[in-house]
Amino acid sequence: MDDSLEIQPGDSVIVIRADGTIGKVIMAEVKNELDKTPGYEKVIEVLELFNPQASVELIKKTKTKLN
Repeated sequence: MDDSLEIQPGDSVIVIRADGTIGKVIMAEVKNELDKTPGYEKVIEVLELFNPQASVELIKKTKTKLN
């Protein structure tokens, strides 16, 4: 494990396990539609490589947290 990672507020982390599956997605809290940054869109792109329904699932989770 590299302890020299520099993570800044607003950064996202996608943990990919040795078997190629997604272990965890860590991202900044999305408080409203305006918070969807270019970085957010890139996270969606990467997740959709693993699961084409990833954006739908992430949007559902985001909306649940907003309500």
